[in-house]
Amino acid sequence: MNEDAAAVSSPGPVWSDPEIPDEERAVLLVRLIEDPTAREDDQDDAASDLEFLSGPFVEAALIRAIRAGDFRSDLAQRCAESLAGIWAREGHVDPAFLAELRSLAKDEVFGILGIRAPHLLPPGSL
Repeated sequence: MNEDAAAVSSPGPVWSDPEIPDEERAVLLVRLIEDPTAREDDQDDAASDLEFLSGPFVEAALIRAIRAGDFRSDLAQRCAESLAGIWAREGHVDPAFLAELRSLAKDEVFGILGIRAPHLLPPGSL
């Protein structure tokens, strides 16, 4: 069986393998978004998939990636989408980071929360 390079380097099983516990899945996905040598599409997929996990570890990693992307890189936007999805699902926000948000990441977070959980936004922000 001869696999091409893309198939070998693809972290696909991280997202789809039911044998991987959520805690381990979170660690693998966070490593991927923090790996400067990872392919951009793999990082985007990992950032998107983190929305379906939760906990302080996941939220902190997404916040780090948003800051590292200066609130406006493609990866920062994808991480902002996932963070907003987590916050909407969990019913809480990090008020300090919410106040720190700016640029495209802020637009993503406020847009998603405005639709899914407007009660989590600061008064007057809609």
